[in-house]
Amino acid sequence: MASFYTPIRFDIQNIPTIIYPCSGLEKVFDRNQEECIEQYLLNLYQENTILLKGDSQYHVIILWTEKNSRMTDIWIHAQLESWGSGPLVDAKIFRNFTPELNIGVSAGDGLIMLGREEEHRRKKATFEEFLNGDRPVLPEGLNATENLYILY
Repeated sequence: MASFYTPIRFDIQNIPTIIYPCSGLEKVFDRNQEECIEQYLLNLYQENTILLKGDSQYHVIILWTEKNSRMTDIWIHAQLESWGSGPLVDAKIFRNFTPELNIGVSAGDGLIMLGREEEHRRKKATFEEFLNGDRPVLPEGLNATENLYILY
């Protein structure tokens, strides 16, 4: 099984997001309930508006599970045009709806994916093409092979 399900492109509070659901999420989300992830994230952002306000142009979200908790890593990308070395990036981690301060920032698979996303962004002609086009190809074992949602 791949590390990630197929990424989801979704806007939350006018912020473009790219969501990477991790394998194992079926333990805490119902694969038969379409848009349950999007609804969960809308609620998460609503409850944590102060933490997520500020200068950002887009977010990459990694959703995973630990001990039956919904874990959310939100990678906040800002100032795309200001830095010669790429965007300024910050990360916020949540366990269910609560900010998590006592856990690492990411795992290796997430860092590889984030690097590929940044490479992909730089290759696209426009920001909109990056956001709404295809996602980057990840190394074998990480690349999505199926959607989280089971459509019947």
